[in-house]
Amino acid sequence: MLINRHTRAPSSWQMVSPVHELGVPTGQGLRRKIYETRVLVASDAHLPYLDPSLLSMLRTTIREFSIQCVLWLGDFFDCHKYNHLVPVDQRLIWKQEKQMIVDLLMLINEDLERVGGYQMISRGYHDHLWLNRHTGTEDMRSLVRNLDPTVATLMQQGRISISDSATLEGIPDVRGEMTWVFTHSLHYVSTLFQTPREFAKREQKHCIAAHAHYFDVVRDEEQAFWIVEAGGIFRDKLSRMDTHTETTWRRKQSSFWVIMEGSQPLGFCSGCEPSMVTSPCSCVRSMP
Repeated sequence: MLINRHTRAPSSWQMVSPVHELGVPTGQGLRRKIYETRVLVASDAHLPYLDPSLLSMLRTTIREFSIQCVLWLGDFFDCHKYNHLVPVDQRLIWKQEKQMIVDLLMLINEDLERVGGYQMISRGYHDHLWLNRHTGTEDMRSLVRNLDPTVATLMQQGRISISDSATLEGIPDVRGEMTWVFTHSLHYVSTLFQTPREFAKREQKHCIAAHAHYFDVVRDEEQAFWIVEAGGIFRDKLSRMDTHTETTWRRKQSSFWVIMEGSQPLGFCSGCEPSMVTSPCSCVRSMP
C-alpha cells in the first residue's frame, strides 16, 4: 500500500489510508475525498483544446505553492467529434489526441513529484459523452487507464487517481472535517452563482463549481463560505457560445484556482502577468 507523506490525518482515523491510495474502482455515488491541504483546481480542459498560455503559469504555480494535489474537475476530455462546442478539427485523430493528453499528465506528474503529490481526474459532462460513445470504457478509470501504459503505471502507484463522481470533498480542518466541496454539475442555470450557492448552503462548506466556464468568487450572504466559479483552462475563444454576460458580470475566462486551508481561494487567469503568480488574480474582484 502506498503511503503519501503529505496526507494529514487526525488521530481518530490516522491508520486509514486515503481512498486514492487503495487503487480500487469507485462508483458514481461515492464521493472521493482529497485529504491534502494545498490543491490546484483546473476544470474544463476539454483536451486537446487547452489554453497554452495557462500551462506555464499552472506549472509554475504548482512549484511556488508546493501543490499536493492537482484536481482536474471534470471535462478533462472534450469528445469534440460528437458535440458542437467547437468546430470539429478532423485533422486530429484519437491517437494524436491521446498523446497530447498523456504528455500533459506526464508534465504535471513531474512537477508534483517533488512534494509527492498526485493528480485527481473527476468526471464531467464531456467525459460522460466519451464513456457513452466508446465500448470498453465502462468508467473514468478505464478511460484514463487505456490512454497509455505509462498512465496506467502512475494509476497503480497512486500518482493519478480517478473519481467517477462529479462531486468531491476536500481540504480537512484540524478535526478532519472536509471544508470544501468540488463539483462539476451536468446542468448549470443562468442565475448568478445559483448552483455553487446551493451546494455551499446544503453542504455547509466552501464550494467551487465547474462546467459553465464562468470565473469569479464571492462570499455567501452570511459571509461564512467562499463560492467560486472555476472558469476552466479551455480556450474559450474557440467556443461557439457567448463568452460574456454584461448584466450579471459573469464572464468566461481561461483560468485555474489554488485552494488552501484557511486562505482565500486564489484565481489565476490567462490575463495575469507571470510576475503576479504568488498574488491573487487582478481580474478577480477583491473580497473582504
